[in-house]
Amino acid sequence: MIYRLLKFIRVVVAICVLLAFVAFFLDLADLPSKISPIMEKIPASATIERFSDWFATHAHWLAKVQFVPSFLASSFIVFGSLVALTLVFGRVYCSVVCPLGILQDVIAWFGRLVARFIPRGKDAQGNKIKKPKTWRNYEYRKNPIVWRIAFLIIALATIPLGLFYFGLIEPYGAFGRIVVNLFKPVYLAINNAAYAYCNEHELSQYAFYHIEVRSESCGALLVGIISFVALLVFAGRWGRLYCNSVCPVGTILGALSRFSFFRVRINQDRCIKCGMCSKACKSSCIDVANKRVDASRCVVCFDCFSRCKKGALSYSLCGGKSTDAEEAKTDGATTSSALDETTAREKSRLQKEIQSFDRSKRQFITLSLLATTSALASVAVGDAQEEAAPLDLAPTEDEGEKPADYGLTPFKREYMISPPGSQSHKRFTERCVGCHLCVAKCPQRILKPSGFEFGIQNFMQPRLDFGPQRFCNFDCTVCGEVCPTGAILPLTMEEKHLVQVGRVVFIKENCIVYAKDTSCGACSEHCPTQAIHMVPYKENLTIPETDEELCVGCGGCESICPAKPFRAVYIEGNPEHKQAKPVEVGETKEVDNVDFGF
Repeated sequence: MIYRLLKFIRVVVAICVLLAFVAFFLDLADLPSKISPIMEKIPASATIERFSDWFATHAHWLAKVQFVPSFLASSFIVFGSLVALTLVFGRVYCSVVCPLGILQDVIAWFGRLVARFIPRGKDAQGNKIKKPKTWRNYEYRKNPIVWRIAFLIIALATIPLGLFYFGLIEPYGAFGRIVVNLFKPVYLAINNAAYAYCNEHELSQYAFYHIEVRSESCGALLVGIISFVALLVFAGRWGRLYCNSVCPVGTILGALSRFSFFRVRINQDRCIKCGMCSKACKSSCIDVANKRVDASRCVVCFDCFSRCKKGALSYSLCGGKSTDAEEAKTDGATTSSALDETTAREKSRLQKEIQSFDRSKRQFITLSLLATTSALASVAVGDAQEEAAPLDLAPTEDEGEKPADYGLTPFKREYMISPPGSQSHKRFTERCVGCHLCVAKCPQRILKPSGFEFGIQNFMQPRLDFGPQRFCNFDCTVCGEVCPTGAILPLTMEEKHLVQVGRVVFIKENCIVYAKDTSCGACSEHCPTQAIHMVPYKENLTIPETDEELCVGCGGCESICPAKPFRAVYIEGNPEHKQAKPVEVGETKEVDNVDFGF
């Protein structure tokens, strides 16, 4: 009975953690207030609204208790606690803390549910044989130790190319990319449908508002799709195979869990080798023939306990080293011959299945790598074309005569503009796993995943991308507050005002003041630090002049410049972030009786 209770608690906690992660990445804290206009019978209570406000403020700690982010952020208290948790209770982290692991359990549950309705085949008469209403069963597989070590070595070896390549198979980063680039567009589409519903039925006009549904980048969308499809294949068919063969965190925690104090064990006297526990184990770690449980793959989900009718399983304290081999020797000489015969038959059967499985897995991985290479190549070409594409922001009517070189001076950023608080490109690349949480939380939506335009080291890592009316808010520090790895350090408002992530560059030949002899000054008006100011040009005209020491690289000038086809001002990134010169505030005088003239 106690194990049923433990399983129930684990399932409830895991579901709550997964929902909290999804709500945090998708900004669902205000969902109760949005639903209340549609479901008038269930109004949002004050308690729910207070909880939503608290969740929106403190939910970023969910990401900071993950294994790899806590290590990268030098949160050794959190990291040490996770290691201690594994050494005491086994791989509990993979069951109730890791969002990707919990998502795999959900996919595996649906996979087993769907398998109940798939016919087994056809009989001699050609009629479909209906599958009995039972769950699809798992089977014991030999520990893929070679695959686990190989993927871990590959992940560690690619770190010099950029931490994102390690993050490709790291669970937290993979989960973030799936939610941000795949689930979020679906959520925004549902939000827009609710907005249309509210307008049509004359409900509250303030609960929902229309949001443009668009992917952050084609490369991020493709990587998210490939990751999710791979997860569907692994989890839907083989349960926790991804955790126990590909995931580097699973490999590391698996090595630690071999020495955990509490483990799942099989009672040698009570076990009748019915195999029911092995059929329920999504980690495929229960060897019924030898009455052993592979602690390195067990995620302590307690699914096997509900299937064992003899009470032969226990989750208890173990002393010293692994006791599986010692317990296997207690069968006695009377059953040794029977065990040898059973083991031989089981070994022959497993070898055939492993060979078939390895062959299909190699084919799947080969096809995935080919698809990924093709997709990334197309994304690189598309991003390069997008970078070089001219901007058409000015009016289309006849503009009269203009200099021959007007608007024809292109520019290309030499360095990526990393977010404020990242300090430098090198540091940012070494710590960012590409979870895209900052991309999801940026209120101005100017953080975009990079392609290959700034090299392979920055692939899929966020960068500042200034578009029409999109710039870094001078008073915003959200990205540093939510980053779990320390790639973006939190900044105070005063510190943010003086961090120079880039510097302004003025191209006179592209400026409409120079080309059309007409006044503009849009860049100067949108500069919060006076890094661009207007100086006399000719007659009554003024033209922009820049002061790089005052510029913080917010992109306000670049986002508003109406010049075409190329902008007259742009921000060039700083490889090492600098300190901007403080803005001098002049004295103010009180003036009375002002006549405004209108």
